[in-house]
Amino acid sequence: MRKIVRIIAIVMLTASFTACEELAQLANQAAQVINLKNCIFDVNGISQINMLGIDLSKGMNKNNLNATQLLNVTTSLLNRQLPVSFNVNIDVDNPNSIAASLGKMDYIIALNNKEIISSTFTQGFSIPANSQGKISIPISTDLFQLFSGETADAILNLAFKLAGAQSDPVNLGVKVKPYIKVNNQSLAYPDFITINKVLQ
Repeated sequence: MRKIVRIIAIVMLTASFTACEELAQLANQAAQVINLKNCIFDVNGISQINMLGIDLSKGMNKNNLNATQLLNVTTSLLNRQLPVSFNVNIDVDNPNSIAASLGKMDYIIALNNKEIISSTFTQGFSIPANSQGKISIPISTDLFQLFSGETADAILNLAFKLAGAQSDPVNLGVKVKPYIKVNNQSLAYPDFITINKVLQ
């Protein structure tokens, strides 16, 4: 009889510890979600713009292309293609007193209200307490396919605008949904965070 009582006591104690551990995990999850919700996301611009293998430096325009580059661009446009790649840089400000960790992040990128990509950034990272972190999202797309209704000149100008050339402003729209990983579970931010930046 004593042995049975002892076993029951051990089972109850174990159950109590398990319940306490689950409550602690839930509290930890809730705290991390709150920390993440307090973080501020902002677009810091575009960098490392590449068009047809040409690195577009800051302020570069089509007049800066050499003869070979200009021929390649013209040929590409005649073939209704203009592949570009670039990084969208996002600042994340963590005002919390403890670090905020992100396991992954869904994102949607748009140029002039035209969605160019929707994907997931799978590289996890942590932003220290009261600090700012940076995320660079690599983008590859074909501007001609996206803006087929525009003139070849307008599409080419858009590519150079990404590098900061003087032309019409371009609206860069970014939507992000960050996730944190707690106890092998991914917890998402309640909704997409929308960030807009006008490239003047």
